[in-house]
Amino acid sequence: MATWIFTATSRTGQPVNTITGAPTDSIAVYDKADLDRRIAAAKNDPRDLIVTVESID
Repeated sequence: MATWIFTATSRTGQPVNTITGAPTDSIAVYDKADLDRRIAAAKNDPRDLIVTVESID
């Protein structure tokens, strides 16, 4: 099973991490369909997100 670290950073400086208010947040993703949904959502996010995906399997 593939595993990825999905990281999103706001180019506008708006909070991405809802707990700390930081403009960057990362999450482990264990399912390809979930990863694809997150990437698609980031493309339409008004915070103008920079997304990186790192494979860790």
